[in-house]
Amino acid sequence: MTPSLIPLLASLAAILLGALIGGRLASICRIPRVTGYLITGLLIGPSFAHLTGLPVLLPPIVLQEFRIVSDIALALILMHIGGLFEFGNLDRWRNRILLFSGSEIVFTFLFVSLATFVVNQFVLHQVLPGMSLRETSLAFGLFLGIIAVATAPAATLMVIREYEAEGPITSLVLTLVGFNNLASVLGFAVLAHIFIAPGESLTILFWRMIGPMVIGAGVGFALAVWAQRLELPSENKILMIGGVAATTAICRSLEIDYLLASLVLGMTLANSCPRWPRLQEHLRQVDYLLYVAFFVLAGANLHIETLGHIGLLGVAYVLARTLGKWLGAKMGARLGAFGTREMAYVGLTLMAQAGVAIGLAGQLAQNWPLGGKLLETVVLGAVVVFELIGPLAVRHGLVRSGEVPILAMLQKRAPVGALEGMHNVVQQFRTSLHIPVGHNLNDPGDILVRHIMRQNVETVRHDTPYYDLLKHIAHSRYDRFPVVDDQGHFVGMINYTEIRDLLFEPALVPLVVAGDLAATEQNTLFPDQPLREALQIIQQHQDMSFFAVVEADDQQKLVGILSQNDVLAAFRRLGHSAG
Repeated sequence: MTPSLIPLLASLAAILLGALIGGRLASICRIPRVTGYLITGLLIGPSFAHLTGLPVLLPPIVLQEFRIVSDIALALILMHIGGLFEFGNLDRWRNRILLFSGSEIVFTFLFVSLATFVVNQFVLHQVLPGMSLRETSLAFGLFLGIIAVATAPAATLMVIREYEAEGPITSLVLTLVGFNNLASVLGFAVLAHIFIAPGESLTILFWRMIGPMVIGAGVGFALAVWAQRLELPSENKILMIGGVAATTAICRSLEIDYLLASLVLGMTLANSCPRWPRLQEHLRQVDYLLYVAFFVLAGANLHIETLGHIGLLGVAYVLARTLGKWLGAKMGARLGAFGTREMAYVGLTLMAQAGVAIGLAGQLAQNWPLGGKLLETVVLGAVVVFELIGPLAVRHGLVRSGEVPILAMLQKRAPVGALEGMHNVVQQFRTSLHIPVGHNLNDPGDILVRHIMRQNVETVRHDTPYYDLLKHIAHSRYDRFPVVDDQGHFVGMINYTEIRDLLFEPALVPLVVAGDLAATEQNTLFPDQPLREALQIIQQHQDMSFFAVVEADDQQKLVGILSQNDVLAAFRRLGHSAG
């Protein structure tokens, strides 16, 4: 193998396996998985290694190689956000959404601009060559103000997906994120023309602002036409990812903003492609892996050391941006005649900041090194704060607004425990080698239920209150739940459908316990029953995922459970048909 490929493969393994561990630990700690991905990247990235002296699993040169992954993932997310700008959806808000967004953008811009202007003008006294103190403070304030408007679309979208948030506030938040980034990118182009390249022709400024929109719209129309000729989900996925990659490549070659182009690409598809919902559905089946890699890489690119260098200017930026987002959203909801929930919680969901802000700060440092380097340090330090607390704020806002289902908030347990998983692996390996268990079986029907049943039974006590029963559901991998009394005697089974139906009778919920929902089980199996007999019962009740196993001479004694998958697998392993 080429030696240069080894670091890339090792880093890829660190990204994916680290994300798996970090996401799981985040779930256990009841924080958004995206925060776990970010912290994972931070721990295996160069910044943390530099501070602690530990080996670097994601060195800077590898991060540069993986930049294409971050670009494509962020472009896909901006395309998704742009897809919410469907004229039919915006029409239900009419000018109310513009009042809301305008208020939040203006408040954030003014608060940050004023705070950083005051800090530099009256405290730091930083003066750039060729500029007066007032001009320097004004430039610092305006640039940081317009960058502060940008909101991280990736973190917001990932939290919404993880917690299955859905409703008017969720749609409103994603739309506001789109407006924020649109205003930030266009406003930055204007400020750059005024302060960095005042002698530049207006044609170039016009191209930088309009060019990405033209590219995004052009590619969007082409994809909308092409999509009419495709039927397979795999073709739709290829089309979407290929279209986003093409948009990014064209914009990079023309040195214009690819994120703005991706936003317009989504807007174009949403309003011109009849198959846009289907394209989104198919893309959602494969894009999560890119997003996970994006957040680990984003965490690896965070610079912890900048926290010690942002100083008073950075503190002012963080506090003013937080206050501006919160008060701006509160005032915007009032101006737009939105409800009390929008007034109270939308501001929290707009705190996250990352990719767009980092990109604008990088452009500033590259094109205006005299002042841009200092402002880039401030933004990078603030991003560390907002990326770590932003997802938590998004989750809190969506949960408090009532658009996250209760079950989505409960930690999901692994399908099997560690010991059970190891046992299953050993059993599978032994079966693959055709090593018999005790004796050879020519017919899988001769296998007894006790040989493949699972003895580790998750039971519910008959006096379990309804809401505690909901928690049990989230912790279980089944859709039917054995109920036992105080002595451990088997009472019956609860079906998920019965629990679900009760949600529509809220008045009864405080009065209900598990025993009230348990139905006497008529389709129990016995440990010494051959699988051929069990299979006949299973085939008569194909809507049941698993069956209770009780002692033949004491049917109140629950000894295990037998799932349909385990029975069918036993027949497949010996090459017999289950029919």
